[in-house]
Amino acid sequence: MLDLIKRTRSYRRFDNSRKLDVKFMSELIDAARLAQSAANAQPLRYVTVCGEEMCAKIYPELRWAGRLKDWDGPAESERPVAYVAVYADTQAPAVANPVVDSGISMQNMCLYAMEKGVGSCMIGNCMKKEINALLGIGERYNLLWVVAFGYPVENVVLTECTGDVAYYRDAEGNHFVPKYKSEDVLLGSL
Repeated sequence: MLDLIKRTRSYRRFDNSRKLDVKFMSELIDAARLAQSAANAQPLRYVTVCGEEMCAKIYPELRWAGRLKDWDGPAESERPVAYVAVYADTQAPAVANPVVDSGISMQNMCLYAMEKGVGSCMIGNCMKKEINALLGIGERYNLLWVVAFGYPVENVVLTECTGDVAYYRDAEGNHFVPKYKSEDVLLGSL
């Protein structure tokens, strides 16, 4: 399981020629809906997109890798082939915690996808009003995230964090993600 966790990274370049189908997207939603939920309120709702035309419409509404100032996002041949829009139901019980629940449900989706060789990227920086209009979602639902999916074509490398947590790319396009060591994040063990 730890190996799967290490491989489940934010991928931003995909093989656009390898598509994902409705069945796979349904399996992602199954993984998401089974996640733990604060007070079991289950306030999340989802829209899956794997049609080529709709994927092309959603793509321009997403903002990619803000720390990579000289990169405008994946080339057309490396764009995601599917998305899951993650929504909070504004009429969910007051005890609901959709922000925490969304993190858990998205991690379930991303782990499930990676187990099948499919990469993912959770994107919070997006044009929410425009995406809602494209998907035909009304005001009852608040768009929290869009998760991009596809077969990765980039090498993501975990490195030891030496103070700067900013991810970066080398000249060959390898994507490096600095991570603190366990002893750096553990405040105590009683």
